[in-house]
This record gives sequence, structure tokens and C-alpha cells, in this order.
Amino acid sequence: MIDTRSLFSLLLEPKVGVDYSLSYWQEVIFILREAKVLASLYHSAQRHGCLNQYPEFAQKHLNSAQVYADRQALQINFEASELRLLFEEIDVTAIFLKGAGYTLRDSSNSRGRICSDIDVLVNQQDLAKAEAHLKSRRWKSEPLSDYDEKYYRQWAHEIPPLIHLNRATVVDMHHNLYPPISGRSPDVSSFIASRQKTQNGCFVLDPASTVMHSIIHMFANEDSSSWMRDMLDILLLIEEFGDDAFWLKLLDLSKQTGFNFETLCCLRSIQYYSEILLPEIAQQFVANFPLSKRQAWLLENAFIPAVAPEHDQVLGRRHKVAKNIVYLRGHWIKMPTSILFKHFVIKLFLSLRDQLVGKHQFDPKLPNNPNW
Repeated sequence: MIDTRSLFSLLLEPKVGVDYSLSYWQEVIFILREAKVLASLYHSAQRHGCLNQYPEFAQKHLNSAQVYADRQALQINFEASELRLLFEEIDVTAIFLKGAGYTLRDSSNSRGRICSDIDVLVNQQDLAKAEAHLKSRRWKSEPLSDYDEKYYRQWAHEIPPLIHLNRATVVDMHHNLYPPISGRSPDVSSFIASRQKTQNGCFVLDPASTVMHSIIHMFANEDSSSWMRDMLDILLLIEEFGDDAFWLKLLDLSKQTGFNFETLCCLRSIQYYSEILLPEIAQQFVANFPLSKRQAWLLENAFIPAVAPEHDQVLGRRHKVAKNIVYLRGHWIKMPTSILFKHFVIKLFLSLRDQLVGKHQFDPKLPNNPNW
């Protein structure tokens, strides 16, 4: 078994990889590819001047991952510019989030960063106008069941994904950073007001707001499959931008948004998985946080071990249990109990139905679907 902390050591201090055996390198490459951070290691090793000291076969895998990541970065820049022009036509401010935002800012964590879609944030009052405009320009939603349409429209913090008919690019358009049905969705006006313009004219969140969103996206959700990549994002962002003003705003945002516990989980994970020294203000936040027994148990038995990438050479029983706890907790805090129970019953029924009679037998018919 390979320890997750040793993987973070390699990503942050890549010179340790010079002494790896060939067999160990083989396992590491498999794991980092699964975790979507193999190209991140390429750039880290290049920055530290040790890439050429790695075994030749390792260099080939890293180079291949870097070529793919660079190609995707070009695609993100192109798609973001196209979207910006569309939003400007209707006077809508759109802020690019997560992977697209990192790439557009060209922050250190964007080097080698790959993502599956483009996330944007718009004001809720602009949402219908923005969706209609994109749909008039060859962006379409896939047909959804009535229940899934209701889930997105009434409960979620985003609309159904939009797909470009020619390029198959996927855009997730958000109006908040967390589902309103949870009762915890923050006031996004301060996030939108923090926007900064990148060189190509697109907007991104300022560094502190970017990290706050990353914390919410990571520690208040149910899917931990990409947590290693998300943790690396946060580590590199605070290394790059973590001055006094950054930390003051980040901790203030954690209080304003009500995600103090998630911020604590992030800072404790940073202490566990890296040698990064937190500033005094962050250390005081961790030391003085009024952890309940339940929160302390979740932190040690769920959040910290769930950062492990999902690969057989890393995941032990403790990690698998942790990821299951995160999955259940993520759903539990997103919805009131009555709606959560109804949601699970309906999704279970639909899953069993599809297994019995075929997945596509009950797909909405395109001519009758208002999204087309």
C-alpha cells in the first residue's frame, strides 16, 4: 500500500522521486493518473529542476500527461472566450469557477490541471436570460426526466448542464455555490463583487473567494473521488496567494458563509498532508475552533482519510469507510430529511426500473422536451 502523504510529498517536493525504484514509479504513475494529477507532477518537477533525473519511462508518461493537459488548457481558453462574448451580448456578468477559473487566471495550480467541464457563476436574476441565450446559440440540455428537471430547477444551485452541439463542450451554469434547498447557500453577492478580470477579459473570483469556493465544493459535498486533486489545488493556491490580506478575507468568508467547520477540515488536512506552515491567524483559528465530539470524529475518521485517491494501491478499509461516510454526510446536509428520503426512494426506484426494462425505455422524447 502507498501512503497518500507520500504522494503529496512527491507533488510538492518532487526531488524525492529521484530515489524511487522503477517498480515504485510504476505504481505512483498509475495512482496519479487516476487522481488526475500526473501532469501536475510534470510541472512541479520541471519547476524544481528534477524532471530529467527521473527514469526515462516515467518522463515519457509525465510528458504525455502534460501534452494532454496543455491541449485542454487551450480548449478552455477558447471556450471561455466564446462564452464571454455570448454573455456580453446580453449584458450578463459570468464568473468562471474551479478548473476553468484556475486556467484563465494561470495560477500555479492550473499547470497540468485537467477538468471535465466549464463552470460559470451568474446572478440568479440573469439565469433564465443567460440559459435562453446560450440555447439560441447551439448550446442544448440533454433530455431529463421530470424528476431530474425538478431537482435542478427547484433544489440545486445550478441548471442542467449545457452541451455545445458541435464541440460537445459541457457548461455547468451556477447561480449559487451550494444548493438553496440545504438552507446553507451563501449570499453570492460578495463573491460576485470580488471578481477579477483575466488577460483575455474573462472574470474569475479573487484568490480568497476562489479558495473559499474550493473548500465548500470539497468538504460540503458527497463525492470525494477527486479530493486529492482538490487538496492540491488549495495547497498551491495558498502557497501562491497566501499573504495576510488573503488569510483575513478567507477566514472572514468562512464565518460569513457559515462554512467554518469545512474551513477547519481544510486547514487540518493541510497540516496532515503537507509541510506548509500556516500563518499565526490560521493556526489560532484551528486551535480555538469549538469542535464538538461529532465534528472531531468526522474530521479524523471521514474527512482526512477521504482525501486518499481512489486506487487499490492506496485505499485501505479505513479510507473506503471514510469515503462512504463523506457520501452519506454530503447528501444528509444538502437536503431536509423529508426531501432526502423522498429523493433516495425515487432514485432507487428509477435505478431498479432501468435495470429491469432497459435504461433508455423511459427517456424523454426530444420533440416534446422544452429544452430542445
